[in-house]
Amino acid sequence: MDYNPLQMPCDWNVARKHALARRTAPDTKARLDDDDDEEPKKPETCPCCGFEIERKEIPYCDDIKSLKFLGAGFPLFYNFLKFCILLLCLQSLVALFNILSNYNGEFCQQKTLNPISLQMEPNCQESMFLKLSIANKLNNSEVVVFIQKANLIMLIIMIILLQIFRRHQKKLDNQIDESQLTPSDYTIIVTNIPKTLNVNYRWELTNLFQNYAVSDNNFQITVTKVVLIYDITEILVEEAKIQKTLQKKKIALQTSNMKYDCQDVRDSEVEIEISQKRIKDLQEEYFWTNRQFSGIAFVSFESEKMKDLVLSQNTHTLYDKIKTFLYSGKTPGLDEMELQWQAQKLFIEQAPEPNDILWENLATLTQDKIVARIKGFFINIIVQGITFFIIYYLSIRCIRLVYNEELEKRKIGVDDKEKLKNVQMISFAIASTIVLINKLFIEPLMKWITKIERISTNTKFQISYANKLTISLFVNAAIVSYVIDILIFSNVYGFGGFIYNETLIFILNAAIAPLIWLIDPWTLIRKLQRDHQAQKVNDCLLTQKEANEIMEEVDYQLAMRYADIIKTMWFTFFFGTAIPLGVFSSLIGLSLFYLVDKYNILRRRTVKESISQELSWQMINMLEFVLLFNPLGNTAVSLFLNQNFDIYSTLGVIIGLSFQILPIHRFVDSMFPIKNFEEPVSYKKAQIEFDTDYDRENPVTKQKAIAEYSLQLQGITQERKVEYQIMHEDHQ
Repeated sequence: MDYNPLQMPCDWNVARKHALARRTAPDTKARLDDDDDEEPKKPETCPCCGFEIERKEIPYCDDIKSLKFLGAGFPLFYNFLKFCILLLCLQSLVALFNILSNYNGEFCQQKTLNPISLQMEPNCQESMFLKLSIANKLNNSEVVVFIQKANLIMLIIMIILLQIFRRHQKKLDNQIDESQLTPSDYTIIVTNIPKTLNVNYRWELTNLFQNYAVSDNNFQITVTKVVLIYDITEILVEEAKIQKTLQKKKIALQTSNMKYDCQDVRDSEVEIEISQKRIKDLQEEYFWTNRQFSGIAFVSFESEKMKDLVLSQNTHTLYDKIKTFLYSGKTPGLDEMELQWQAQKLFIEQAPEPNDILWENLATLTQDKIVARIKGFFINIIVQGITFFIIYYLSIRCIRLVYNEELEKRKIGVDDKEKLKNVQMISFAIASTIVLINKLFIEPLMKWITKIERISTNTKFQISYANKLTISLFVNAAIVSYVIDILIFSNVYGFGGFIYNETLIFILNAAIAPLIWLIDPWTLIRKLQRDHQAQKVNDCLLTQKEANEIMEEVDYQLAMRYADIIKTMWFTFFFGTAIPLGVFSSLIGLSLFYLVDKYNILRRRTVKESISQELSWQMINMLEFVLLFNPLGNTAVSLFLNQNFDIYSTLGVIIGLSFQILPIHRFVDSMFPIKNFEEPVSYKKAQIEFDTDYDRENPVTKQKAIAEYSLQLQGITQERKVEYQIMHEDHQ
């Protein structure tokens, strides 16, 4: 029986099998075993997604490379996280000396005249946070200078380590690519194809690439598959209609006491069937007539060498794309050797993985994408400003509940014990507010803004999301407090001031993230939803698709984790010298995060998209800003504490800024190149290894391709059974 995603009532057994197929675990590859003693088994696949149901659980203590079946992005992420922990371990060496010298300092115990009360009072209030901060040794300039020298040396060490790490990440990426067979190893994406021609595009593209894509006539190019991309707006409209009709059907079922023969229910089912038939007709029409063809296609070759040769001989520049955009697809000044179709230069690039593609956005016109990106940019600026103002306003209000503004400006301590207690509560409230706003509101807001931009791949989506989220989290956690406590109230080491509040943020930031991921409220909510729906039995109103989704584990969001990590690194290196306790807090926090998150992805998450290595490279670029933020933070704090520029921090700023401007990593890459591995296996043999493929993900061809793939698996299993029988007959 064909799979029907809108089936009601749903089949929970099918949903459970779907959940098994979507686990974070590789399939068993039973069909490829060469065991003489066992007959090959027929692999069972999920009719919904085409993934194999039988999967092999990964032990928790396995190497991160065991996640390679998800794509390079996930092993690279955990390697990135371990490197961040390594950097914090190194920085903690400086922080250890820093914290010991702070503890033995005497500045806070020294008394000065309070100009308001005319009483001799300590420079700092009694607080372990202040005693362990740089404030307690402001009168010991020699030790402060030594710390700044150590920071400068550590900065140079980090520059070297970052280059080594980049190289290590590329080697890891190559190793993963060598061990994994994926569709993108053999596939290119072709854009700017003429759209409205009355031709067989698959045949034409096959002919074009086999005969004209490379200049070497002695090397035969073989195209194995062409998948065309269509504008699926009409299909999405019909799917939206189905969702509305489904709601009507559910209401009718509720009011009729779950009677499926009720007239309103029947009417809804007829409407759904009409929309489903319309979608199927549209899919057939698109496939056979090329209506709504977007001018984009995925072309797969018989070998990776063929693909690489086509890519190397058909390059383009940004200027070529701009010219083509300005001339509505035509490319003036084309050389006759350039691959073209009706005066339109074909832009050829490495294809993303099939499950890395956001298919609903892939066919979006360039001008629409530009408008969407501009719109997203301005909304992002507005949202950033609003969240900054909210945290700023709440912080100011909290401070003024306790302090008289004039006293605050003069850094007057509070003698009354009750007021001291209030200050502690207010400081904790400010720190908690910042952390919770970042966690509960900023993350979904940034994700919503990124969706506006109509990005075509998950990797690019995650990059955009991570960049926005990182900046927003850092601004809210670091810059707001800096502006309020230092620039406005000039309260650096006063009780309830900058150092006190930032220390609380460090501790809460280190504790809350691992704790939330350990408790994992999202999984708890999903489990409650499952139990609630399963108890309804015959009264359940879920469709099969909804039941499948509710049985899955929660989606794994990689960008959110990258942003949290980079924000922590920026924050730590920005204020780590002034608050060395923060370095240890972040080190413990990220270590706990690593342990918890690895468990979550293996046992409590499902991964639906393949993230490429591009995300890792972009996040390394973001991480490298610690080289600038570390001396910049030291300079800013020193300026307000000592009222002068520190020469070593200033030199560090120059080095950090130079590192950001100069293409140092490109120079290192050119000096020590890493050879890319080419798959020796042909596409025909490799395709059975693919978890998915472009036609199995394409909304127009998905259902047909999944059905064909299932039959293909059965055919291969049958062939293996024949081999098995012949082999055993020979042994007899």
